[in-house]
Amino acid sequence: MKNTFIQTPRRPVGFRLRRLLYLAMAGFTTGCVTSTHAEQDPIDCTLPHVDNRLSQCELVRRASEFSGCLSADDIKEHSCLLMDADISFCSANESLPITAFFDQSERTLDCAGGTIDHGWGRVSLPQGRATTQKSRKPAVRLSNDHSLSDITVRNCTLRGTNHMGIEATRFFGGELGPDGEIGDGDALPVGHSKLRFENLVIEDTITGIYLGSFSQSVDIHQVSIDNTQRIAIYSEAGSHDVRIRQSLISNNQSREAIAIDSTYDSEVSDTLFVNNREGGINVYQNCGELKGIVCPVIRSTPPNNNRITGNRFVNTGVSGVQIASRQGRRHSFGWCATLNGLPGKFTDTAEGNVVTDNTFVCNDGTSLVVQDGPNTIANNTIVARRHCIPYEISTGGHDGSKSDLLDGLQLLDNHIDATRPPRLRNVSDEVMIRQ
Repeated sequence: MKNTFIQTPRRPVGFRLRRLLYLAMAGFTTGCVTSTHAEQDPIDCTLPHVDNRLSQCELVRRASEFSGCLSADDIKEHSCLLMDADISFCSANESLPITAFFDQSERTLDCAGGTIDHGWGRVSLPQGRATTQKSRKPAVRLSNDHSLSDITVRNCTLRGTNHMGIEATRFFGGELGPDGEIGDGDALPVGHSKLRFENLVIEDTITGIYLGSFSQSVDIHQVSIDNTQRIAIYSEAGSHDVRIRQSLISNNQSREAIAIDSTYDSEVSDTLFVNNREGGINVYQNCGELKGIVCPVIRSTPPNNNRITGNRFVNTGVSGVQIASRQGRRHSFGWCATLNGLPGKFTDTAEGNVVTDNTFVCNDGTSLVVQDGPNTIANNTIVARRHCIPYEISTGGHDGSKSDLLDGLQLLDNHIDATRPPRLRNVSDEVMIRQ
């Protein structure tokens, strides 16, 4: 096939939310995080947002109370620990029922090999009562009404929270102009930045790590995430320079292990994915929910120029990697902000991504799915047995009239050992396959 690599990406046009649909959406929960999280009242994006979660804690302690060393003798029941100072656990034997709450920059939590345990899931709480549906809280949380930088969490096991392991969300209500949206040509906001999560074990949580909108310069290094009910790592819209390195993600349950949602210029490398039922990595541009949970609603940055390199995907269920995973998804009335809440098919955008030097081993599903171009898929090894499709190139839910979406896609020098043939649908003449 002809090798024509298009260098100019299709940029999304500006959209305005039809606010008449806002009230109709009041009863919905966000599709980004999880429907199992507690429902939230719709946020008016034109108004300043105040994070009042700390006030909901039954017991609040300050890190500065403990002279830099925290032990089980200090914490007898679940406490929200306000990180007004750096703090470490006193020893690797400590297991504490806390939520570390960061509302200042330049702070570090070092568990020194110890554990934050909320007692939910497969394990029991060493002391105190487990979190419940009503009282559940993340193990680590960053204040979401202002941007923080230089936050480090290291050497911890985060276990058994009926919520998120690390919640680094950011809401921008009242900060984005009179309509609460990002206009064409407006500067992108800055979320939390210079975050370092290293040498962590996160297990038995709903979501492992949630990076809020416009996070930047995030290093997730040597992190093991096991048995999450929803998503192991979610990177929200506008985030960039997110690096997930030398990690292990296993036994993720009901969504893909890593969601690269409108996140650009980022990398997943040298990471092992094992037994993640609904897939390994999905790269996509969220069409935007009309439910007033995220500000801004419209995702203005497509997930372009990401690198997925040197990883291993073993028995990842639905797929190992999907590029433009929401291509042609049909939405009903009142759901998709990019479609102004009208029913129709969404056109996903994910361009300039590179998937290289990965190994895929599967018995079911599809190792690799690519539904947009230009992207480069090169030097991967795929071992597909039984029912597994080695790779799919298609326009997703779109028909042949959208074949130009794949223009510039290149599959080069991949090593395929498969029982079944690849699946090709609506492939344009501007796609190059060489192997």
